[in-house]
Amino acid sequence: MEQPQLDGTWIGTGADGPLIARPGPDDAWLVDRPGAQRFGEPAPAAWQDGAPRLDGVTMRQVVSLPARWGELSGWYGNEARTVLLTHIPEAYFGEPMVLLVEGDRVQRAYGLGESQLLVEDGTAIEVTSEGALRLSSGDGTSTTLARSPRWQEQPVDFEIGGATIRATVITPTTGGPHPAAVLLHGAAGGQRDFCRIQAAALLEAGIAVLIYDKPGHGQSGGPDDPSIFDQAHAAESALRTLGGLPRIDASRIGLAGFSNGMWSAPMVAARTGAAFLVGVGSPGVTMAESEVHRRTKVLRDVGVGEPTLDAIGEAWRCLFGIVARAAAPELVERLGAALEAVAAAPDLDRYEAPGFVMQNPMLSPIPPLVPVGELVPMLEDAHDAQLGHDPASDYARVSCPVFLQYGSLDTSVPVSVSVDRITAALADAGRSGTIQVYPGLEHMLNVPSTRLTGLTPEDAMYQFHDFAFGAGVWADLTGWLRANVVGA
Repeated sequence: MEQPQLDGTWIGTGADGPLIARPGPDDAWLVDRPGAQRFGEPAPAAWQDGAPRLDGVTMRQVVSLPARWGELSGWYGNEARTVLLTHIPEAYFGEPMVLLVEGDRVQRAYGLGESQLLVEDGTAIEVTSEGALRLSSGDGTSTTLARSPRWQEQPVDFEIGGATIRATVITPTTGGPHPAAVLLHGAAGGQRDFCRIQAAALLEAGIAVLIYDKPGHGQSGGPDDPSIFDQAHAAESALRTLGGLPRIDASRIGLAGFSNGMWSAPMVAARTGAAFLVGVGSPGVTMAESEVHRRTKVLRDVGVGEPTLDAIGEAWRCLFGIVARAAAPELVERLGAALEAVAAAPDLDRYEAPGFVMQNPMLSPIPPLVPVGELVPMLEDAHDAQLGHDPASDYARVSCPVFLQYGSLDTSVPVSVSVDRITAALADAGRSGTIQVYPGLEHMLNVPSTRLTGLTPEDAMYQFHDFAFGAGVWADLTGWLRANVVGA
């Protein structure tokens, strides 16, 4: 009998915990075994009674999460325990992800039905009829956590360029009026619920937070690829919306952001007089230069040599220069020479593209090795001025307190250069700012995972496997906000 075609993601529970399988080449599985810290292992697909089996376990297909999971995103707890259930509903890194956050740890969870999830550590989650979470571990113990009463949530809308942006304002239940912040997204995805992870540190300080779906994402209208300038306009409109809400102190409204959002946040702080500015992974260089850093660092980490990295860095600087400005003859000539050097490099085979790069080839660190005569017209058609925007010019006009956090091993942002440039720009504005660099942490202030087989540390980070934030990083943000915003 002909076997059914493998499709989608499948899950079961084996001796070491959950088995997560996806279609691989030649009708085989590619299997993740998080309990054994092994990922992407090929395995033959077996069938019994029309159902796929792996390691003697009958597998179930992971379900697409219904829209109600957006309503279920939030904090749950009792006197002893608090968890955050959130999700990234877009397939930016390969497939939508549900995340369970507890303390510094973040874990993937997979949908088994309308009200059931299985976490990578084997914990089963059931959404009860009362809207609570029942968490059951492999040893048979279970805990029921009700929706936290500490925060209240209010849907709000605001407009930019004729498009309606959908947002949620999360406010401490007690007290007020509260200081507040607009939280700006990173580049990945664009729906609001993932922002709850960073929002938690602000809420703990007593600061209300507005999170929103980017234009063109989730429930928001508008084009689905907003620039950093579009994001700045959205944040300005969100600031005005916050200022008109009850229980919000309109004199203490600031900005918070992560990564890509921290190109936009300083723009807004400089031109609106925001009350404070806090950020994680905040670039102090142009987007083009930050991307050169990311792409060369990824290759350096897998052993690509410096001569090849120099050629790749030169190629990307020329590529981005043409996209940001124009195809000046000198840039085109430099690009051709750099691409020839890259094509002749003997060590590019040390890089193996992770899953999220195969899903989104634009993220590849290796420049497109096509003839310059074909490449340049494509680059000119893709003109994008945001690549050349220098955030230091915005920090030089910021007048509010500033707190920035970095991991020293940041793959996406050149930390030392960013810190130096932002520090100098703030000094020009008569400000000093508070900047903390945490040794050994990555872009998301997470501890890089080096104990997984089958995944690079970067892929493990963006797929949230073996993921933990550095100890105390969010408490530092909460403490700074209490001292400089709430208690000021």
